[in-house]
Amino acid sequence: MDREPGRKQSAGAPLGRIVSGAAAGLARLRAQGFREWLRAERDAFTQTVKVTLACVFGWWLAAYVLKAPLPVLVPIGVLLTVSATAYSTVVRGFQQVGAVVVGVGAASVLTWLIGVNAVTLSVLVASGLVLTRLLNLPAQNVQIPITALLVLSLGRTYGFARLADVLLGAAIGIAANLLILPPRFVEHAARELCDMSGELAELAEDMADGLGGHWTEDMARDWLDRARELSQRLENTKDTADQAAESMRLTFRRRRRYERRLRQAAEAATCLDHAGHQLRSIARGLVDLIAGARGLPGEEAADLPEPLAEELRALSRIFYNFGLLQVGKARSRDMADLCAALREGEHQQRHLTAELADSPPKGPLWPLYGALLDDCARIRHEFDPDTGPHRDAFP
Repeated sequence: MDREPGRKQSAGAPLGRIVSGAAAGLARLRAQGFREWLRAERDAFTQTVKVTLACVFGWWLAAYVLKAPLPVLVPIGVLLTVSATAYSTVVRGFQQVGAVVVGVGAASVLTWLIGVNAVTLSVLVASGLVLTRLLNLPAQNVQIPITALLVLSLGRTYGFARLADVLLGAAIGIAANLLILPPRFVEHAARELCDMSGELAELAEDMADGLGGHWTEDMARDWLDRARELSQRLENTKDTADQAAESMRLTFRRRRRYERRLRQAAEAATCLDHAGHQLRSIARGLVDLIAGARGLPGEEAADLPEPLAEELRALSRIFYNFGLLQVGKARSRDMADLCAALREGEHQQRHLTAELADSPPKGPLWPLYGALLDDCARIRHEFDPDTGPHRDAFP
């Protein structure tokens, strides 16, 4: 990935991600309406209710059946165990139990050997953090030193109670996520792909509108900034597709129903990633042109041939229809519109090539024109359902 000067970093910062995520959520709510937004978030709400009920059940079981002195530890164990997918929940359950066992054992042995003092505390924290790294536990999983410190403060009796409660909480969490409405991320991944396709379509449309009229360096830099941000978010979209594949592990019911959709989501994420980087390359070329970089003429050459704008408009239609094909209600008309946009883009490229053939040869703009033409052609090739490299991305 290139590292151009002036690249914005705010989108990747924690606060930037929070702000952009909230803005995207509000935008979806306004665009879809409350009812459609609620339907789209149905799976997330279902999982929230399920985890809440699992915590309540764990509390009831510990407080009223097992008469545990600290029943709150069981729902804490549920929350620490339940993860995004059934498979990762099982893994985290074993990690939590193992971490508590190590923490209880280490604290008990050190307390017996050297008593309770600052040396014991420092050894427990340092060794706990080292073991966390050596055992390849997640960076935020600090159960080993936390458990050790709690045992150091409250005694070994608390340590064994904590171990029992974590075991119970982990068992409830695993059962809840594995047996009761296990989370699926297939449709969630498809919706994210549709949203990203729509945003890429908007960017291509704005670039087409700009090139078809009067465009400036500020406009071109805004296109490039948007393309860079979308490139970063496409990486997250690929992670979502991988998460959808993981959500099918340890799944025994209706697995075949989702396998085709999983292949489509994974291939569509790769397709969008490639096409998004190529659209970003087009935006970078336009910035270089208007800014006079690399010996290019600058603003005096801003009046580009009209077929280039029309080809970008065709690419916008391709992105848009490709996104519609990823959601569950894909229609044959969407595929027909995508194929029509592919033909229109190819027609505009032939028109542009013919127009450039009449221009003075070996001018400073020729290498740039060649790069822009090639990027447009590569984007169309990525989305070709017949001869392109991502045929599994189509339903």
